[in-house]
Amino acid sequence: MSEILLAGASGLIGSNLIKKFKQKNYQIVLLSTQKNKCNGTDTLFWDPEKGIFPDIDLNRFSACYNFCGAGIFDENFTDKRKQILTESRIKPIEFLKENFSKQNVVIPSFISASASGYYPNICLNELNEDSTSGTGFISDLVDSWEKAAQQFTTQATNLAIVRIGIVLSNKGGFLNKLIAPMKFFAGAIPGSGKQKCSWIHIDDLCDLFIFLFENKISGTFNGVAPNPESIETISHQTAKCIHRPILLPNIPVFMLRLIFGKERHELLLCDQNISSKKVQDLGFKFSYTSSEIAIKDLLQHG
Repeated sequence: MSEILLAGASGLIGSNLIKKFKQKNYQIVLLSTQKNKCNGTDTLFWDPEKGIFPDIDLNRFSACYNFCGAGIFDENFTDKRKQILTESRIKPIEFLKENFSKQNVVIPSFISASASGYYPNICLNELNEDSTSGTGFISDLVDSWEKAAQQFTTQATNLAIVRIGIVLSNKGGFLNKLIAPMKFFAGAIPGSGKQKCSWIHIDDLCDLFIFLFENKISGTFNGVAPNPESIETISHQTAKCIHRPILLPNIPVFMLRLIFGKERHELLLCDQNISSKKVQDLGFKFSYTSSEIAIKDLLQHG
């Protein structure tokens, strides 16, 4: 029976992935920086900042997943916050590699999260895994994040990186932020609303992470559904599901900049048509190819 090591799995994606692994009867071991949540058996304390790693035999594991990283949209992009965003992604990967190297272990699969922020914020052409990176802090951050993960080439038989798009979930994240003002009839669409949103249902994303492990696949892949939609369309689909109209006018760009700051507001205006063809050509099947069906599943049946 396969044993899986997960780092940084307390968030939206990791918690759903754990549930799916358990349904498949995989054994899971979590690495957590929250000592009060550690039990010494399947949740172990580690601290990459202080160089603390649990006393475990890394030969046990068939795969190691990395989801470490502070939330990108949570706070303003001050110099201190940028440092936290960078170090919270780079240091855990380097520390994992250091400990696999110390034990002279080559893990069968190392699979790391990345983000669609690798690409230019605004691009009229379809983006695939071979497209060039964007410019600015977020693209530079994601590029550094991926380069850190690629250091695992010497410590992993298979190395996969997933550039995650906008994750749709009923447990938090994008949809919750969209719904919160809508409940009070204060929903509004950022910018023109025409910007393309490359989204993915959380179940499809977690199935993709499992697919890459079970099929021993290496490479960089886009974690997005096949059919991007405009933020306007997704907003109206969400409002319809919760029986709320969108009454307010679109939020102008200058207002977004005032509220969220020069760099952070650009995340709300991303216009990215990202392709999922590479994973589909490998045989991965999406359960949710329509944003309307995905949102209905999450908000009406989830």
